[in-house]
Amino acid sequence: MRLGVFMKQTLADTAYAYLLEKIYSSELKSGDKISEQTVIENLNISRTPVREAIRRMASDGLIDFYPGTFARVHTFTSKEKLDMGAVRLAIDSLAAQLAVLNGSNRDFQDLMAVAAKCQRAFDEKDFMERIRLDCEFHAALSSISGNRELISIQQRLSMRSRLMQIQAYNEKGSSSCDLAGHLDIIRALMDRNVNACLAAIQSHLRHFYTGDEEATLEWNAIEPHVQMSVFPLK
Repeated sequence: MRLGVFMKQTLADTAYAYLLEKIYSSELKSGDKISEQTVIENLNISRTPVREAIRRMASDGLIDFYPGTFARVHTFTSKEKLDMGAVRLAIDSLAAQLAVLNGSNRDFQDLMAVAAKCQRAFDEKDFMERIRLDCEFHAALSSISGNRELISIQQRLSMRSRLMQIQAYNEKGSSSCDLAGHLDIIRALMDRNVNACLAAIQSHLRHFYTGDEEATLEWNAIEPHVQMSVFPLK
């Protein structure tokens, strides 16, 4: 019995990974319907683990699942994008401040290496890789914080953020890489300067979440109320 449960979970993991790769590679774009039968045939598995994978992806906010009808890749609204920006601002601000306290110079050097890879991917016009590495940068920042709960939150946030950036790229046909923002964050970390960290995080996220006048006005309205400080600022 236990072996059967283990095998079913393993197959569901396989189906999840398969669908995730299709979404992150844009083979399945936002709004595209997901064919259970295609997954079944390509992986040579039954329908049960495929549906389990789809339910998990729906729980992770990557898929819209309508039981008994269909499932499709999630499409982010302008409101969701703004909400995501507010949460990322709060999470990344907290992560950066804890990284100032807990991070080592080696940690910051490793973060610099990720930032450099992100820029290299952009220069080589490998935009899907650039997006992946940008998410890796922010995940690594949270990891340096040393706070397990924060790391867990960032992992789920990163999955949705990556899909959101892919959606933006597919809509606009371009992808910017704010390497200067990455470097500003790292310099502030190395200087153990909390104020500079908060300013760098704020500027870096603004770069992505203010693509038009309306978005800029909405961001300006929420920004002063979202960014948090866990240390007294001088």
